Formats: sequence, structure tokens, C-alpha cells
Amino acid sequence: MSVKQLVKRGTIAAVVVILNAFGLRGALAVEPTVITNSIGMKMVEIPAGEFMMGAEEERTETLNAFPYCDPKWLEEEFPRHRVRITKSFYMGQYEVTLNEFLKFYQDANYKVEAERDGKPSWGYENGHLIESTRFRPWDPIAWKIELDHPVIYVTWNDAVAFCEWLSKKEGKTYRLPTEAEWEYACRAGTNRRYHFGDDPEELAWFANAADNDLKMEYEKLGEKSVVVKFDNGHKTDTTIPFPFLSRRDGYPWTAPVGKFRPNAFALYDMHGNAWEWCSDWYDENYYKNSPTDDPQGPSGGVTHVARGGGFYDTPVSLRCASRFDGSPSDRYFSNGFRVVCVR
Repeated sequence: MSVKQLVKRGTIAAVVVILNAFGLRGALAVEPTVITNSIGMKMVEIPAGEFMMGAEEERTETLNAFPYCDPKWLEEEFPRHRVRITKSFYMGQYEVTLNEFLKFYQDANYKVEAERDGKPSWGYENGHLIESTRFRPWDPIAWKIELDHPVIYVTWNDAVAFCEWLSKKEGKTYRLPTEAEWEYACRAGTNRRYHFGDDPEELAWFANAADNDLKMEYEKLGEKSVVVKFDNGHKTDTTIPFPFLSRRDGYPWTAPVGKFRPNAFALYDMHGNAWEWCSDWYDENYYKNSPTDDPQGPSGGVTHVARGGGFYDTPVSLRCASRFDGSPSDRYFSNGFRVVCVR
């Protein structure tokens, strides 16, 4: 995952799809179609439709709202462009949990990539970000992870292996979402920084993000939390206090999936908790040539796209439009995923 990643409640009974000029024309308030698969994963039907993909505001507006943001980070979110998702699909209502991943791990006698190659992963220990070979999805060391938390420390390759196992098990096609499918599902007919609006402080109701709970954890360890300023992709000597959300959500680290409010498609944790791998190769200039219908990403590349932000991230990274990337073998303390199932 890129350097910028390292620096940077409730339930509704019915789903109201919020219409906008580029959203789901003719959509009505409906009960979501939710199915449960053979391993207990809930899958929500996402309707076909079109939307405007990419930055929802001018760079100056984003930079004014998030002064620690490097303008370079925003270039990949432009140009804003129309995308049409031509077929409905099912998406995991929640991020893949540790429990679900362990079913695969045990049934397929699988070893995560970190076990196979013996290379270290990035994670936290005693308040310090370190590389260690001891980190595992079931043991992040810095906190106790429960079975209903999102699985973390999974590489893109691990996530794809899970999808292949589940496809074979069910006789259906499971895969990672494309980047376009992910943003379409995240926005759920909206056109704001977040699927609920523009105010980062409101993330406390919808996302497990870096708030006062995490700040207190750092303070217990005597650690000073700052953001390093970048200038056009280059690290500077300037730091500012980390912009923790003022509210508290009760979870300093990962949280059980589904503990926060969902978006209009009844999807939970589309902002925060864990980064979510997408199927696409990453290209910062892809938007300039992206097709309108069902874009699949570049034909090749070095890194893959990750979306949504994690529990430790600054609010700018949790926006619908934020794009990040990592190599297929990257494994971090908040790398997770969710799946889609196509008919």
C-alpha cells in the first residue's frame, strides 16, 4: 500500500435511495433484497444504474477542508466522469469477517501469503508502527480481534483465493468488486464527500474512523499523534496534530462489522474499519480514458486499488472518491475486503 496510507449505529428497516442528477433515475424507496449464502454471508442486490465517478468537488474545496492533504493525492480523482453499471450484482452487506475467512482457511487448508513467504507485515505494537513476521489476521498484537471483526492482514492474492474457494463451493462467481462497482455502491445515489454528506464529524455515526478513542489509546502509550505534511508527493519536515474526530464511537481499533449506520443500499462500513481491495490494477491516470460502461480498470499494472479507508485514517482518506493502491502481496493492519457475486 502506498506511503500516503501510512500517514494519513444503528440499523434502518427500509432503504431510501437518494436521487440526484446523475444517480438512479426512477429509483424508489424499497426494502433491500438480501440473500444469505452457504457460509452465512449476507449479500445485498445492487441495482444497475449510472453515476458520476471521481472527485465531487474542486481541489481547492477539498484542500480547504483538509489542510493536511497533499494536492498530489487528489490528482488521481480527476477527471470526474460518467460511469454506467449495466447489470445488477450482489455485494457483501459487510466486510468479510475473520470468522468467514477462517472457514476458508480451514476448509481449503490455506496458508496466508505471510505464512508462505515469511515476509513481515506492517502493524502496531506498543504504539509504534513496525514491520514484523508475527502479525496475522487472527493476531494483530496491538488489540484483541474478534470473529465478527473484518479480516485484516490479507493480501490481494489472499482475497482472490477466498473468492475462488467460495465460487467453487457455491457454483457461483464470487470476486472482488471493480473500483467502479465499489464507488457506485458506496455512493448509493449520493454525490457528496461521504455517502451521508460532507461533514467529517458525522463519520462517527457511519464509520469506524480515527476518533478520540484511538487518540486515547495513543496517549496511554505516551505517543504523540501527528500528520506529516507532503508537498506534491514529497515528504516535508512539517507536522500538524492528527485530525482525530472529536466524537467517540467506542472502538479504537477494528470494530464488529455492521455496528454503524448503513448507506442507502443497506451496505455497512463502506467508510472506515478496513481498507477494501478491488479487482482493478491501479493507474493514477485511468480516469482520463475510462470507458463509460462497466470499467474494469487497466489491463495490467504493478499495484491494485484499495478503497474506503481504515479505522486509523484521516477523514480525507475515507471519502467516496479517495483512491489508494498496494502491491498484490502487501499486508497491513487494516487491509481487508468485501466480495461481490454476479449472476
